[in-house]
Amino acid sequence: MGWFGDLGKISTGELRDLVSKGFSQFLPARVISINQSTSLSNGEIVAEVLTPLATRPNQTQTQATPLFANIKTYPLVNEVVFLLTAPAGDYSSNTGNIKYYYLSTLNIWNNVHVNPTPNPFQNLKPDSQNKSIAEVEAGSSNKSGEQDTNEFRPGNYFKEKSNIYPLYPFEGDIIYEGRWGQSIRFGSTYPNLNTWSTVGQAGDPILIFRNGQNPELSSPAQSTTEENINRDLSSMYFTSTQKIPIEVSSQNEYASYGNNKPTEPKDYTGPQAILNSGRILFNSTQDHIMLSSQKSINLNATEGIYTDTTGDTVFQSNKVFLGGTKESQPVILGDELVSLLTDILDDLSSLTTALSAQVGVPAGAPLAPTHLKASVIIPKIPVYKQRLKNSLSKTTSTV
Repeated sequence: MGWFGDLGKISTGELRDLVSKGFSQFLPARVISINQSTSLSNGEIVAEVLTPLATRPNQTQTQATPLFANIKTYPLVNEVVFLLTAPAGDYSSNTGNIKYYYLSTLNIWNNVHVNPTPNPFQNLKPDSQNKSIAEVEAGSSNKSGEQDTNEFRPGNYFKEKSNIYPLYPFEGDIIYEGRWGQSIRFGSTYPNLNTWSTVGQAGDPILIFRNGQNPELSSPAQSTTEENINRDLSSMYFTSTQKIPIEVSSQNEYASYGNNKPTEPKDYTGPQAILNSGRILFNSTQDHIMLSSQKSINLNATEGIYTDTTGDTVFQSNKVFLGGTKESQPVILGDELVSLLTDILDDLSSLTTALSAQVGVPAGAPLAPTHLKASVIIPKIPVYKQRLKNSLSKTTSTV
């Protein structure tokens, strides 16, 4: 039955003792090393248990495993985590065997980037600071045995930055943030409080994914910031009623629409999905890329629109306009034109043949000058016909 099946067999006093013991094992500990191998031990840490005298030398050290199997938020060396006890893997066969698990980094500095705290008695060089789990379990000393009172940093190869700012949380927001300016905001409209709340009603939902904050931010240390769709490195916005002040790279005044132009991106207030980045790549490895729209699909570029394919390029449309709709004229059907001109040339051939054989005066003498002209045209007609055939495009067709 496991833990819950056994609860009914535990007396009130025993249950109180278990709860008390569990809380007593909820301990803060500074990370000394973390397993970064490719084995299933990845993420296991060695940590020194902190006490009210947190900077004593020779703190008690223990090994701990990440608490969550499907969410990985591993700490850095010198960050503090909470340890708690729970059944070990062999608990069913070895009743009472427990081990330490750890929760993610303690928010010591209220900093999304890094939250270390040093131990001056254990301020070792990075290579000695990162002792292996086996070394700690065996009670061995650090690899070099050297002290370096001038060397302290979080992690082993982690590069700390001074310009990573946390997002400002508006009332009701749920925000997830990475250490490097990545974030997911489950937010809503807050009338006139931010760039996406100039229209709509309070509580209208918005979802913002951001990877890389505005690199030009230079706010005071520890200050908060907000997303900026025009300056953040890459972002996705899923809106309901919000108007997003995006500065698109190319508009060209949407001249191809004539007087029926779409709403500009920065003015649209309906539900929409926006993907904004320095470069966007769509790649399909098995099947098609499908674009479907209730209205139109607009391709708008500053330098050009190019297509490359080893297969066919097919446009099936009610009407196709090339170069715009104003003063446009229909294109000619090549096969039909060739057929028409061939018929004309056939008739011309019959006419010139007849003219070249016309009898003049005296009887039996050719009729000049029609005879001369017809004789010159007759050999040209087959050449005209061949040129007509060669005028047909080998790659482009229309209906």
